[in-house]
Amino acid sequence: MFQGIPQSVFAMAIRKRKFTDEQKLEILQQAEKYGVTAVLRTHSLSYSVFARWKEKFLKNDVKKQETYLNNRAKSELKQFMEENTRLKRIIAEQALELARKDEELKKNNPSYGKR
Repeated sequence: MFQGIPQSVFAMAIRKRKFTDEQKLEILQQAEKYGVTAVLRTHSLSYSVFARWKEKFLKNDVKKQETYLNNRAKSELKQFMEENTRLKRIIAEQALELARKDEELKKNNPSYGKR
């Protein structure tokens, strides 16, 4: 190719490493723990590659979090509605009990309620 430059230099520049998604996630987690610069040096990565991975995996994380939060909100809403129904039933039963007691008092005491 070029005279005086070893072939291995070009092979190193062209060689492209493949990382699995698990490896990428591990590198992202290491970067959070130990710092981005140190981890990039350790794995011989450029910041642009790191940023691309981070963007890709954070989008997935955000979607998962949104789905989780939506499901959680729906579950909480369902629980609140069930509790609301239960409390309304209790209030209705108490109102009926009060009305029944009111009628008994009127029967037993004709002057009750004539004020």
